[in-house]
Amino acid sequence: MGWDLWLFYEINTHWTCPLLDWWMPRISHYHHFQGIVLVGVVLLTAFGRFRDRCFLGLVGISLVVGDMGVTDGLKHLVHRPRPFSVLPGVREVDEGKISWSDPSQGPQGHSFPSGHAANNAALAYLANVVYGPRMAWVWLWAGLVGYSRIYLGVHYPSDVLAGWLVGAFYAWALSAGTEYAWHRWGRQLFPRLYAAHPRLLFASAQRKEGRQGEQESKSG
Repeated sequence: MGWDLWLFYEINTHWTCPLLDWWMPRISHYHHFQGIVLVGVVLLTAFGRFRDRCFLGLVGISLVVGDMGVTDGLKHLVHRPRPFSVLPGVREVDEGKISWSDPSQGPQGHSFPSGHAANNAALAYLANVVYGPRMAWVWLWAGLVGYSRIYLGVHYPSDVLAGWLVGAFYAWALSAGTEYAWHRWGRQLFPRLYAAHPRLLFASAQRKEGRQGEQESKSG
């Protein structure tokens, strides 16, 4: 696709500066903030509310099912090489150094779809359906991570776009399935929890409150 290659080279080789060369690898690579994430997970597990633990569970399942299953499965099915391994003139931006691609080394890894984009789109979707609109900023984070993958030369724009769509889709399927299962079996298996939390997701709770408000206004 012409637009895909054009936009890739624009982001990777033209829309660059030393600040982005420093910042983009730190956005893209998980190990820079895995300590903070680990502390957050421990704190939410130990001291968080029921909804917080539900969120952690959904994210954990999405990483296992989505990243290791859906995304990796698509990568092996499509078998698209990463751009730096097949294209000339690609800036390979790593922490502290910049090099140029050498296609003669042959294909390295699979590019389509972007697992980073999928994971973070799933994270953003789940954060919004569990906590509501106040977590809309997580979509911005997902966008930055996707952009960084192109900037570093490891994904095409279409890889990132597909990753966002795939991640949002399996997060939607997971959240919808979880809400259905909770509504279907939660009352019987966990009566006290169900009484306190009849809806797991923010959107479902809002719809229920809206219907109750309409019924009360009509009866009044």
